[in-house]
Amino acid sequence: MELSGVLNINKPGGMTSHDVVDVVRRLLKIRRVGHTGTLDPRATGVLPLCVGRATRIAQFLTQADKEYLITMQLGITTDTLDADGKVLSRTDHVDVDPARLREVLESFVGEIQQVPPLFSAKKHHGERLYRLARRGETVERQPVAIRIHELTLLECDLPFVRFMVSCSKGTYARSLCDDIGRILGCGAHLYALTRVRSGRFLIEDALTLEQLEQAVVEGRIRDVLIPIGEALGHLPVVRIHPESSRGVVQGGGMAAGTLLSFPMEVEKGDLVRVLGYRRQLLSLAEATVAGREFSAVDPRRIVLKPVRVLAGQ
Repeated sequence: MELSGVLNINKPGGMTSHDVVDVVRRLLKIRRVGHTGTLDPRATGVLPLCVGRATRIAQFLTQADKEYLITMQLGITTDTLDADGKVLSRTDHVDVDPARLREVLESFVGEIQQVPPLFSAKKHHGERLYRLARRGETVERQPVAIRIHELTLLECDLPFVRFMVSCSKGTYARSLCDDIGRILGCGAHLYALTRVRSGRFLIEDALTLEQLEQAVVEGRIRDVLIPIGEALGHLPVVRIHPESSRGVVQGGGMAAGTLLSFPMEVEKGDLVRVLGYRRQLLSLAEATVAGREFSAVDPRRIVLKPVRVLAGQ
């Protein structure tokens, strides 16, 4: 039986995310392995990898919130916005008042507009931005709405500042450091980054590549693979009548009257897990109504649109 599930890998520094994928492919002797969100080579921490049939859910894992431990260096800006780039400006004397630093950090909490770095994997007309940057090309990048849920200052040992940030998908730590440096007036860049959480995946549970290799050698690989349903545990659950399961598996929309439960916290457009008999994961679906509206909805109204059928996975 083909291996299938998600691995929570602790990515080491100095490797690209694709390097890690290649190592896992060799260890497991399987081609169907994919990561769920790129970490820069210098960065470390949580890198969920989808194996086998679980590659079908990779795009949904990338949508989860993230949490990062960031070390920022004040007084230096670079073209890549991190410590690997070419220095663009340098201020030898950095004198930032701690109260002012806290004030600036707190100003980033909430929904903000962020311009993606030029050196990033984001695409422009089908080509990765970093490829354009390496050719010396500069393109106009539109700001993107992201959300910073929480930002906590941990240590200020100038010119270095350490803080924890909890944020939505699509947040660039390098851009965040650059923006903070601009407001402080001294410039800044990302010095070090560790992803400590991606959705339900935590760094304390993550496997090093050495630990994964040991699990393979000892025949314990299935013990460390996280089932698809568990990997999607960050998504709200909707229960459906068992007799309606066939329609769900066939990709049909779900009417309000076929549901046993609909969480209040669900907003219109949210992705949910649809569970059937004995809590079997049937599919992922998009809510067409908010949970607070559900009780007043006509039972015949379609309230869930299928996004991906997963029955039998």
